Amino acid sequence: MRDDYGNDLTAKVDDGTGPCRHCLQYAKPGDRLILFSYRPFEKPALYQEVGPVFIHADGCERYAGSEMIPPAFAARPLILRPYTSEHAIADSQVFAPAGRAPEMAAALFENPDVAYLHVRSVSRGCYLFRIERFSAL
Repeated sequence: MRDDYGNDLTAKVDDGTGPCRHCLQYAKPGDRLILFSYRPFEKPALYQEVGPVFIHADGCERYAGSEMIPPAFAARPLILRPYTSEHAIADSQVFAPAGRAPEMAAALFENPDVAYLHVRSVSRGCYLFRIERFSAL
């Protein structure tokens, strides 16, 4: 297995700290996760980044909730990074302390240029999920 950037991939047993990008849950101790590089942009843009993402190696249900912040992340500190519809950074990213991401996301969306937010982990900067403007209003 290789990711789109040529990295060899292997499943590793997690200690319960890896966030799965597919089910938007944190792994349970003993779950096997695959770490790979991912570019969370639909098309090339100047501010695009490639970064680490975890997924369950043995499959999981895709997250289907509609909350702005999935329950597994609601009580965790998060990084919120705002982007325009042209995929440029719209404003400075913010650190949202545990439990404060919804109100801080709403404040970022007060800027009419902000089309969506990338939500990243504080510990290693892993891309977790995207919040669209319409889901935050």
